[in-house]
Amino acid sequence: MIDYKIVKITDLGTVNRGKSKHRPRNDSILYGGKYPFIQTADVKRANLYLSDYSQTYNEIGLKQSKLWKKGTLCFTIAANIADSAILDMDACFPDSIVGFLSYENISDTIYVKYLFDELKLYFQQISKGTTQDNLSLDKICRVKLRVPNYETQKKIASVLSAYDNLIENNNKRIHVLEQMAENLYKEWFVRFRFPGYENVEFKEKKPRGWQVGTEDKKHFVPITFKYDEFENIGSFVRGKNITAAKMVKGDIPVISAGLQPSGYHNKANVYGANLTISASGANSGYLKYNMTDVWAADCSYYQDDATIWFVYNTLKYLQPVISNLQCGAAQPHVYPKNLNKLYVLIPTEELINKYNNFVKPYYDEIKILNQHNQLLIKQRDMLLPRLMSGKLEV
Repeated sequence: MIDYKIVKITDLGTVNRGKSKHRPRNDSILYGGKYPFIQTADVKRANLYLSDYSQTYNEIGLKQSKLWKKGTLCFTIAANIADSAILDMDACFPDSIVGFLSYENISDTIYVKYLFDELKLYFQQISKGTTQDNLSLDKICRVKLRVPNYETQKKIASVLSAYDNLIENNNKRIHVLEQMAENLYKEWFVRFRFPGYENVEFKEKKPRGWQVGTEDKKHFVPITFKYDEFENIGSFVRGKNITAAKMVKGDIPVISAGLQPSGYHNKANVYGANLTISASGANSGYLKYNMTDVWAADCSYYQDDATIWFVYNTLKYLQPVISNLQCGAAQPHVYPKNLNKLYVLIPTEELINKYNNFVKPYYDEIKILNQHNQLLIKQRDMLLPRLMSGKLEV
């Protein structure tokens, strides 16, 4: 029989808010250095460990922040509430994230991460506000936690982290496969070393957003390529908004303006593999490849099996250009009409088909790995409450 104690988080380790004192926070003088700057969206995207990030601080940024050690547990208290992940490197983060460091031989950081996962709904409930959800450090420190001894914590963490380690390995394989498809795209459609390129005539041209050609042929493109509006390949279509109140509990992701699904519904309005681009807000223009059915809400979507991987990697390459399509003073937007009028380099239909056939095995394997991950997540989440409650002993 496992003995449990009722404690507070401060009995298990130190807990403090991150720091980013400079205003405005998006001031360019802070960024572009060697220090990873973690934000709430980075924590949400992470699994057990956090190793991917989108911004870095320079020396000025570091001076007004704090560098947290590798192994720090990050816990979000604003924007997306109660997401958590463990830093896989030294990093800075703002006060919308709390950092937890375990006391040696008192608590296991991985166990505490899973404990926070188990209490996620509770943390979200106590963070509810009249205008904006926010979880204060004081509220976190007042929560009573039921924890076993240190050795049992480590055993529970070992069982659960075995699933997450498999997920991490699958994610690394997915990243390699995506990189292979992207590298092949650049080789064929940016450097123009596609099959048979030696027999194709080139002409001088500099398409907007394209660093084309090779060192000996800068700004030269094959005469067989057209530089035309995207709608000459296919069309983006506007999604149909759905409110949280109208969502019926299910497993179909609702794709809206954020980097992650805004919820889950019991039916889809787009079936099969598709691309979505967020339509409004700070993340308008964000491109996502969805391998399964979705409910396309506050986004534009594209669907065509014959061209989808070519289009996906084209738009990935042009992501900075797409982000610059944002319009609207109060709230930025990127609409289908903006996307369909975007100028792109269009190769021959034969070459598009050849590329899609070449990368198809990559994306087929990515789909299998993602399905495997979903199964691992389901199994881990079934074990989580039983291990944490002591109903299942280790």
